[in-house]
Amino acid sequence: MNYVAMDIGGSAIKAGIISSNGHVLKKTSIPTPMGCLEDLIRVLSGIIEWAMKETKIHGIALSQPCATDAATGQALSEGSLIYIKDTNPSKILGEKYGLPYSAANDGNCAALAEVWIGNAKDVGNVALVVCGTGIGGSVLIDQKIVSGKSNFAGEFGMFVTGFDEEQNPIIWSANGSTKALVDDYAKRSGIDPKALDGKMVFNLSDGGDPVAKSCVADFFKIFAYGVHNIQHSFDPDRILVGGAISARPDFVAQIDDALDVLYTHLKRLMSRPSLSVCACGSDANMIGAVYHLLSTANID
Repeated sequence: MNYVAMDIGGSAIKAGIISSNGHVLKKTSIPTPMGCLEDLIRVLSGIIEWAMKETKIHGIALSQPCATDAATGQALSEGSLIYIKDTNPSKILGEKYGLPYSAANDGNCAALAEVWIGNAKDVGNVALVVCGTGIGGSVLIDQKIVSGKSNFAGEFGMFVTGFDEEQNPIIWSANGSTKALVDDYAKRSGIDPKALDGKMVFNLSDGGDPVAKSCVADFFKIFAYGVHNIQHSFDPDRILVGGAISARPDFVAQIDDALDVLYTHLKRLMSRPSLSVCACGSDANMIGAVYHLLSTANID
């Protein structure tokens, strides 16, 4: 059986038709509407109708960029979309099309994909960090998602990882995400951040641009702080890193280099993170959303 999965991101919605064994059969992408819930439902409905023209669809699975009640699909925070809090797009769509539905936080979806068919199949305790418009993540103990009392477990983007000039705290999502990297380079270079993306900044750094090289170095320094903090929160066996930018072949090596620098300043016994890139790549959120649907919905 086939399912339509939609990964709602802060800038784009990635969607696909996913089989019951986790294979991505077809996929598409469309900009995320930033205006209101009604616009989001209209766009998601269009995706579902596209999928229905391609094949018989047996369920609707959403990955959401916010804290989410995995049992009901209710969005509990704004995340990357101001208007999504206290709404339930999956329920609206499921009832509209008469199909089983579910929704989960994007970091949890990525982690579930890795447990199902990726790099967490053989690991008990895992943390997953997703780097994109913000920083998301997930905590798995004995291969099961830990949500916490308020469904905020794994929201690593809320870690305080710096202070501004006025000593106000800055969270990881604000100074260590791909968007933060783009904004940092744009500010230092005096250009419009809308003309850039993370890949472009990394390419500029690779080409020797001194401003880009400094921005990328700061990006990995903050990332090292983040994974160090995760490691000493619950000492996972492995930390998986996801998000489009993690596809760079030297991504983990550069985090390790930044950890080397950090640990020259921390002269005490520590548990060094064991890092790996997510196997499911940019499709992880869609695949994990379907795994969540299959695990929670009553599908014949």
